[in-house]
Amino acid sequence: MKKIIMLSICGCLLSSCSLDLQPENGLTYSNSFNTEKELNATTTSIQYYINTVVGNNYVLLTAGIKADAILDGKQLREWNPRTVITSEYSWKGLYDIIFESNLLLDNIDKTKDLTEDRRKYHVGQAEFALGLSYFLLAQRYGEAIITENSTEIKPYSLSSQSDVLNAAIEHAKKALEVLPTWDKLTDLNGVPITNRQTASKGTAAALLAQIYAWKGSVTELYKLQGNAQEDYQKSIDYSTQLIDGQVGNYQLCSSPEELCTYLSNEKSPNPEAIFSLYFDKTRSENVVSPNEVAQNFVSWPVREDLTLADLPSNSTYQLYTSTIESLFPDATDQRLQAFFYQWGTSHEVDGTDYAIMYKFRKAIMDADQYSASGKTYRTVDANYVYWRLADFYLLRAECYQKLGNDAKAIADLNVIRSRAGALSYPSTYDTEGLKKAIFLEREKEFIGENDARYGDVIRNGYVKEELQGKFLLLTNQDIQGGALFLPLPKDSWQDKDGHVINTQLRQKPYWQAYN
Repeated sequence: MKKIIMLSICGCLLSSCSLDLQPENGLTYSNSFNTEKELNATTTSIQYYINTVVGNNYVLLTAGIKADAILDGKQLREWNPRTVITSEYSWKGLYDIIFESNLLLDNIDKTKDLTEDRRKYHVGQAEFALGLSYFLLAQRYGEAIITENSTEIKPYSLSSQSDVLNAAIEHAKKALEVLPTWDKLTDLNGVPITNRQTASKGTAAALLAQIYAWKGSVTELYKLQGNAQEDYQKSIDYSTQLIDGQVGNYQLCSSPEELCTYLSNEKSPNPEAIFSLYFDKTRSENVVSPNEVAQNFVSWPVREDLTLADLPSNSTYQLYTSTIESLFPDATDQRLQAFFYQWGTSHEVDGTDYAIMYKFRKAIMDADQYSASGKTYRTVDANYVYWRLADFYLLRAECYQKLGNDAKAIADLNVIRSRAGALSYPSTYDTEGLKKAIFLEREKEFIGENDARYGDVIRNGYVKEELQGKFLLLTNQDIQGGALFLPLPKDSWQDKDGHVINTQLRQKPYWQAYN
């Protein structure tokens, strides 16, 4: 049954207007879009929201992260319903992106002397942002609201996950159609754009590959309307465009060590990066990297304010050597030496041997006169590489396997293993079949790097095998009732003062008992 919900667009308008979108000219929404400079203020606002919102996924990140111990969020790991529903999460940021993108599309015809190429650039940024936002809403919340434009204020009904994914696909396809490849992107002054956050043809293809892989999987696993086999094939097709260089030139780094070098130097363009959230250190003196995962894994020796003995009480995410030995049973895998500091050397504290994450090797340390070291850790010094080429080799392998094309799935899996110098599939260590081998390869490749693991678990139906706590007790009815998604956030049905703004809204069935 559809639930009617009044989207607080007025709230979005007010909150968006409070932002200083382009300080150099002080534009507000009451201004016209007469010039490209004025139009670009809204494009810049879209980019700002993408940068600050997309990586903000704390609850699902905590539930799915590959870690043996965490300093905070243990009840989220256990999927304690009352802890989840009272935690700090919101979809407002994603709807801010949607509002800004619709605002641009609704007003771009007012811009004078805009060439066709520049129009395509701005439209492409907005369409990609809409596609990405609706995809993340579907992935994180299941059902969500699909708005019509930036001006229509009315009761909107919650749309099904399938419909939200279809909206994401529609916008991503429009972005793919109008955007150039990344090497042809320029700003309004004609200067080449080198960061990988700005959407390009490759970014749009990557988004479509991700959407279709998710859509096919949830359709098959959770009996949604649609054709999973067609979705898997479309994901394969878009991944192939990336791998074959049809939508831009992307290359795998030559080795895990080279990959880490690029991850730790945001000034050097990473040939493998397709979509990254840019770390803008000029924004303020307290700004942190958008990569919360990397930030929370960094410990001694990258953090100059710590010693090894400090690790258990100061490293937010922790891994044990025994866990990494189990995940990487092949000792020839070069990722062991590249991803973990002094692999093979004991790092024991109070009887526990720790694997020290070393993918990200630069930290920003601020002066602190009260610290014993004279410094305090602020953040990892890195962009958030959200999608890179290895992701799409393994995503294509996953979809090939689901279509029964094991030979092609194995070929893609072995591209990533070969880059790591690891044994090819099947090896003596591959005891759980091809599907699980691909899942585990994703764990190995992206450990300590991004928030994708929860989605990987859901997409492959490994909830009972790979998660913990309450997840192990969920029934099919619980899952159909929304237990694997975030509850509807409070700001979808009440204002900032706690006043109910829509009495018709109903929480997902699973979460109703905990409201």
